Amino acid sequence: MNKLSGSESPTFAYIAFGLLAAVGGVLATPLAAGPSVLLALVATILMLVKGRRTLQKYGEQTLYARNILLMAFGAWFFAEMLSTAINNQYWKNLDYPLRFMLGIGVYWIIRFATVRTTWIFYYSIAASALAAVVISSYQHFALEFVRALGWTNFPIYFGNLCVLLCLYAAIVLLSTREKLTLHLRYSLAIAIPLLVCAAYLSMSRSSWLGLAGLLVLVDWQRVNSIRMIGVGLAIAVSLAIIFTLVPELAISLRLTEGLQDIQKITGGDYRSSIGDRLQMWKAALLMFSSSPLIGIGSGYFQSEVVNLVTSGAVDLELDQGMTVFNQAHSEVMDVLATKGLVGLAAYTALLIMPFRLFSKLSETLVAEAKVFAKLGQATVISFFMFGLTLATFKVQIYCAVYPLAIALFAALALNLNENKK
Repeated sequence: MNKLSGSESPTFAYIAFGLLAAVGGVLATPLAAGPSVLLALVATILMLVKGRRTLQKYGEQTLYARNILLMAFGAWFFAEMLSTAINNQYWKNLDYPLRFMLGIGVYWIIRFATVRTTWIFYYSIAASALAAVVISSYQHFALEFVRALGWTNFPIYFGNLCVLLCLYAAIVLLSTREKLTLHLRYSLAIAIPLLVCAAYLSMSRSSWLGLAGLLVLVDWQRVNSIRMIGVGLAIAVSLAIIFTLVPELAISLRLTEGLQDIQKITGGDYRSSIGDRLQMWKAALLMFSSSPLIGIGSGYFQSEVVNLVTSGAVDLELDQGMTVFNQAHSEVMDVLATKGLVGLAAYTALLIMPFRLFSKLSETLVAEAKVFAKLGQATVISFFMFGLTLATFKVQIYCAVYPLAIALFAALALNLNENKK
């Protein structure tokens, strides 16, 4: 690959430093989020100004991918900024969507680097699996946490990340099994049950929805619909038998609790986990109806929930802690409430545009590079599934993980494709 010229080195160094500080700050502590994200924004602007001339050396696909990421991430930031400005919230909450702009700079940095092997990435998944099961086991058995938090501050967040890492390990192992070294193959194979165990200890029911990302491994052009239906039924029957024979497993996965919640709701009692979610979705729709175009603004969701409960419009127990009600526990519902139809359009672009990017790249990539395109598509699918019961992009760590993962996989796919050719 082309090397950096002397005139470009200072800019490259500043961007790299800015992104490193921002990513480290965002993932390590919220206290560093403000200044670190601001530094990353300056770095990203420099990349946009200086980076196009550099990226042109790598062909149309590189610029196409950069433009797709810029439009997807930029649209999300613009929607939040517009809603914030119109609802007189000044700059409140803009640090969350601003993290998406980190993805543009990360893409540029990784694409500019010389990447010939990916074994470090694969081993990092295995290392993360070990760390996840150790910390979750310690919290659950030694500290007697009912639900393990892992390295996050909420069980659902930890469960989602464990399932996402499990998804990555499975895709890499199943897609490139013959090309992996024996040691790496065993490392990834062991990582999968470890991550499943860690996710299980978080007792997050919705986390398992992320495994829908494995659909990227299905060859849809050759699939036999009857066979797929048969496989689906076999899995459903097998799970039913397992939960019947081992009822403790259903209790641990909170399946029994879910059935009890549904029974309460049918009787008009919403004092349950699922009942609370339904009431929050109702609250979100009421907020959306009051401002359908641009929403009420992210910063007002929590206070508006209090107003709706006080007026009797929704049935919630506020003494559970206000952090429970700072989001609608559904990405679509939360977006409609806080950013309206403009936000819904941006959210759709945030998912569909990267997914189509990876689909288009897959048509021209070599086999090893296609794995990262699959990882990118699986990331989009899993975040959509997580978003069915959680407003993921109101969580700091997800606002960093999603854009960084998408940008990283796009850049690595193009790098490996170029090197292998």
